[in-house]
Amino acid sequence: MSRKTILVTGAAGSLGSALSLACAREGYSTVMLDIDQAGLERAYDRIVDGDLAEPTLFPLDLASAGPEQFEAMTDAIETEFGGLDAVVHCAAKFEGLTPLEHVSPPDWLGHMQINLNAAWLLSTHCLPLLRQAQAGRLYFLLEDLPKVQGAFWGAYGVSKHALSALVSQLHAELKSSSIQVLGINPGPMSTPLRSRAYHSEPPDAQAAPSVAAGLIMQYLEGKREPEAEMITLQAN
Repeated sequence: MSRKTILVTGAAGSLGSALSLACAREGYSTVMLDIDQAGLERAYDRIVDGDLAEPTLFPLDLASAGPEQFEAMTDAIETEFGGLDAVVHCAAKFEGLTPLEHVSPPDWLGHMQINLNAAWLLSTHCLPLLRQAQAGRLYFLLEDLPKVQGAFWGAYGVSKHALSALVSQLHAELKSSSIQVLGINPGPMSTPLRSRAYHSEPPDAQAAPSVAAGLIMQYLEGKREPEAEMITLQAN
């Protein structure tokens, strides 16, 4: 059986790196995308130090990446691995709780570019390869949407609601294909992103990202089947 190939964005982050490690343990060829070169290298070391398959690092700034960069990346993936089985969008930008009137235009546009626009553009470039896979997976990390529509969640909250609309549209358009489109609320996790909103919360108050990564792997592997196009992870 040929090895599956997965692309993980935000792969230097807490959940992205945990998911990349979980994928490597399952024998995937893992392509890890992030702007943080040092973070990618640390995640890479954790994988190879565990005697797992060497991942491929793809340093890229989603805030400025355009069609040319994504086309070059998908061409490289097809050349190197012969195809692509799954994409999981873990990349996210959140700088903290801020009243909308205090959000600067560059900050607003940066959130929209990373959290929404890049996810759409990268997905459209990956769809031809995912269609060729036996069971393609296109996953987007969402949020507790009722929570982030409240005060002070700013551009992050708006972008996550827009991302959920993107998930719904893609799911409707691809439901007759072999591609499973899924929006995933991973639930509370102990991450630097969460600490920007909950400053007084102890670091160990929430589950480690590895817990969510393990659950996502069950969906990627077909061991769990989603009941809708958007789910909230819950451990048994």
